[in-house]
Amino acid sequence: MKEKHFFYLIGSVSFMAWILYFLLYSSLYSNREIIEALVFVSVVVLVYFIITVIYFRS
Repeated sequence: MKEKHFFYLIGSVSFMAWILYFLLYSSLYSNREIIEALVFVSVVVLVYFIITVIYFRS
């Protein structure tokens, strides 16, 4: 597996794990907290993918 694909896999799996976590434990959190956390995780994963793309372009 190439490094680039490995880093994409890490980002994808971690994002899906967060979504799965909040689906499974949604009773522990309010809707506002879940939405806030998912927006935060989405932004962080987007930044991760942007950095990964920039790294492998150079």
